[in-house]
Amino acid sequence: MIGAQLRTMSRRFEHPLAFVLALAATSLLFLSGLGIPLAGVLLLPLVPQPALAYGMRYGKLPAVLLTAAASGLLLLVGGVEAGLGFMLLALMVVMLFLSFGRGWSIEAVVSGTAGGMLAVTIGCLLGFTGSFGALAQATRSSLQQSLDLSLMIYQKAGLSAETVELARQRAPEVIDMIVHILPAVAFVSFVAMILINLVLLSYRFPQYRPGFYSIKDPKEWQTPEPMIWCFILAGFGLFLPDGVVPAGWALQTVALNVLLVVALFYFFQGLAIVAYFFHHKRVPLFLRGVGYGLIALEQLATLSIVGLGLFDLWGDFRRLKKRDLNPTEAA
Repeated sequence: MIGAQLRTMSRRFEHPLAFVLALAATSLLFLSGLGIPLAGVLLLPLVPQPALAYGMRYGKLPAVLLTAAASGLLLLVGGVEAGLGFMLLALMVVMLFLSFGRGWSIEAVVSGTAGGMLAVTIGCLLGFTGSFGALAQATRSSLQQSLDLSLMIYQKAGLSAETVELARQRAPEVIDMIVHILPAVAFVSFVAMILINLVLLSYRFPQYRPGFYSIKDPKEWQTPEPMIWCFILAGFGLFLPDGVVPAGWALQTVALNVLLVVALFYFFQGLAIVAYFFHHKRVPLFLRGVGYGLIALEQLATLSIVGLGLFDLWGDFRRLKKRDLNPTEAA
C-alpha cells in the first residue's frame, strides 16, 4: 500500500521536475554557447535536444510550452537578441515535431525544417532593417567590425604588419563574397544542426525512429534525381552576363546560393557512397576515421566527395539501379 502511494507521488512530481530540468538545461546550453566563443560551435547545436527529448517523453504540446518558457526566460536574462536567437531554435523544435509521424523522407524533413528557419530568419531581419539593401549594408558593417577586431587581436599576438595590411586591403572583397553567400551558409548551418539533433534523438529513442523520417539504409541514400536540374540551371545562372536581364546581379546571387545548397545534398550522397564502400570492404574503424577526418578538413577532399555524389547519377557506383531492375527489364 505504501509502495503504491510512493509510486503515485513519484509519477505526480516527475512531470514538473522534468520540465524544470529541461528548462534549466536548455537555458544553460544556450547561454554557455553564447558566452564561450570556442565552445559555442559545439554547444549551440545541442540546445534543442532537451526540449526534443522532453517532447518524446511527455508530448509535443508540453515541449512547445517548454520552448515558450525558455524564450521568455532568455529574453529576461539575455536580452532581446538572445531571446530572438533562441526563438529560432525553438522554431526548429516545433517544425520537427510537426514533421514527425508523417512518413516524410529524411531529405524532406531536414530541408523543410531548414527552409522554414531560413525564411523566418530573413523575414525577421527584413522587418528590422526594412529592405534587402539595408540588410546587406548592416551585415557588411557587422562583418567589418568583427574583422577589424580580429585583425587587432592578431596584430597584438605578433602577426606581421604586412600580413595585417594585406588582409585589411582584401577585406572588402571577402566581406562582399560572404554577404552574397550568407543565405546558403545559414541554410547549411541549419541542416547540420537539424541532422545532429535527429541523430541524437534516434540514438536516445530508437523505438520511435521510424516516425522521425523515412530512410531504408543511410549508406544507400541518393539525392532526388530532379535536383540535377537545379544544379545545372544554377550553374548557367552564374555565367549570366550583367545587363542581359534586369537585375542580373541578383539572379547571379540567387544562382550562387542555390548551387551551394544543391552541392550540400550531393556532398551527402558522396559521403553515403564512401560509407557504403567502407562497410562492404570492411575498412578498419581507424582508417575510416582518418578518411572522414580528411573529408572534413581538406577542401580538395570535400570537393571530390561533392563530385562523387554528382556523378553517381550516371555512374551508379553502388549499382543501386541495377539492383532494382527485375529480371524481365534486365533481359
